[in-house]
Amino acid sequence: MDKHQKSKTNKLKVKGKSEPSVILVRFIVPLSIIVFTFILYGNTLNHSYALDDDMFTRQNEFVSQGFQGIPAIFSKGFLYGFNKHNDQSYRPVSLMTLAVEVGFFGENPESHHLFNVLYYALACLLFFFVLKRIFLKYPIIVPILMVLVFIAHPIHTEDVANFKSRDEVLNFLFLQCLLLTLFRFVDTNKKGYILLSLLFFFLALLTKEQAITFLALVPLFLYFFSTLPWKRIFYILLPFIAVAGIYLLIRWSILDSITFGEKMTILNNGLMAASNAYDRLATAIFIIGKYLLLLFFPHPLSYDYSYNQIPIVSFSNPWVILTVVIFCAWGLYAILRFRSKEIYSFSFFFFIFTMSVVSNIFIFIGSTLGERFLLIPSMVFCMCVIFLAGMVTRTDLQKPTLKKITPFLGIVVIILGLYAYKTVRRNLDWKNNLTLFEADIKTVPNSTKAQGSLGCEYLALVQSSSDPAEKQMYYEKGKACFRKSLEICPINNHSLYNFGVLELASGNFPEAEILCRKTVLLDPRDYNAWNNLCFLSVKLEQYDSAIFYMKKLLEFTPDDDVIAGNIGAIYQRKNEYANAIGYLKRALAINPGRAVTYDNLILIYENQSDTANVRYYKEQKAQYIR
Repeated sequence: MDKHQKSKTNKLKVKGKSEPSVILVRFIVPLSIIVFTFILYGNTLNHSYALDDDMFTRQNEFVSQGFQGIPAIFSKGFLYGFNKHNDQSYRPVSLMTLAVEVGFFGENPESHHLFNVLYYALACLLFFFVLKRIFLKYPIIVPILMVLVFIAHPIHTEDVANFKSRDEVLNFLFLQCLLLTLFRFVDTNKKGYILLSLLFFFLALLTKEQAITFLALVPLFLYFFSTLPWKRIFYILLPFIAVAGIYLLIRWSILDSITFGEKMTILNNGLMAASNAYDRLATAIFIIGKYLLLLFFPHPLSYDYSYNQIPIVSFSNPWVILTVVIFCAWGLYAILRFRSKEIYSFSFFFFIFTMSVVSNIFIFIGSTLGERFLLIPSMVFCMCVIFLAGMVTRTDLQKPTLKKITPFLGIVVIILGLYAYKTVRRNLDWKNNLTLFEADIKTVPNSTKAQGSLGCEYLALVQSSSDPAEKQMYYEKGKACFRKSLEICPINNHSLYNFGVLELASGNFPEAEILCRKTVLLDPRDYNAWNNLCFLSVKLEQYDSAIFYMKKLLEFTPDDDVIAGNIGAIYQRKNEYANAIGYLKRALAINPGRAVTYDNLILIYENQSDTANVRYYKEQKAQYIR
């Protein structure tokens, strides 16, 4: 890649631009980028909640409080407001933006979707100015085409259409801010710009941990797109390292654990199914190849690639071999052309750095493959697409002629058209859970999670429907999904539990009991499954089983007066009054304000003709129940 001119030369060029050129750069192009983004993603603005949006909005204690929840957001882990787990991730900035929207507009999905598109549009606009800066010797049509291809790329639909993935969009936005201010510092040597770069880096870290890779991107961009010597680049990098250190200290002080609070299993990462480290590495390389393929050919797309959609493979797998060959050849070329600062050399290192933390090669994450992870890595893909189109048509992109640029533009327009069509169509799948899960089950039929998730949607429809024929239809669909999910992964306790709830909602009590028992065998701490077993035992008048299950619940929550009172009531039905009195008194000791507990005790003492205790508990009831 050609070395760029110094800032003074660049400034003179800017000053010398004609007025139409200035209007084009400052107004027409930025407006076109924003309009193009809204044309492609405007059909998401009326979407509802989908996938795990709920976890970070209406089911998140802190976000749902609006402005009042912001201090708590910064004092706890990413998921604490949803599940009270203060571990794994610290991403307060993305949650804060959602809370601010709730504060201004109330809790509704439309405002979140609108701001997701706005953030994406702003990030793409800034990306254009970054491209304009790093490709100084190229006409403005080059960065324009690059950013248009980026906006249209269908791999970004999950990031924009699913506002849970706002952390990815904001991370991309802060990277563009960092790069713009960093290059302004290089061009002007004004210290205020480096301070702004450090601020944007810190905000990116507070948005998503993946921003730690920016430590590698800073020297990479400075080397390839400036004339700074390595010593100067190293000195510029030092304050970024210091900021990363401060962030890690904050994160360490706030989180109880920086890893998963639960054991990594095949349900949260399919690579855990590998029997040895070699196959696990081979499968991770296979997935990297899949990521690369999705950049070139983003079809079909899916929100989920869980076990066993991507099966474990060995190093003898042809796709693994091809992936290794591609990356070895690309890496060798990148090293050989490193000093020449060629775009393909830069793209290799950029892709490797940005994918390193999500590749499952160096560290294991809670996902087998996620299309959302490609938002930032796709930056270099969109750059290379334009250069490859120029290479194919033998177009000199620095000085294009009308004869050469026509076929070049033809190729780019075809790519843009195909990508844009796919993006608009894919957005429709993200309307809500049902549309998403029904669309993607065709793409990932072998995913135990995808099958179970669709089953849960049919379960919800069974519970909400009042039409017997409709309920039966959704029951059959849900049953098929849960069976397929458990066929793929028999230890999927989430599917087991919800299959039991489906049978329970449909009145199939014996089948529901069997499924609930299997659930607690897999996870003895599943409170809801034990609770369902209690309900079923009482419904089936299996009182001994009901007492056993309720005592299990009482082990989890020994201060639960309702459970203690229910045990007493069941003993009362069995005429085992001594046991009944013991548990009813225990319930009153925990909560003396529950009327039904007094009524049961009074009834027992009346049956025993114990007038003294009848009178005593009637007085106690009158005192506490008003």
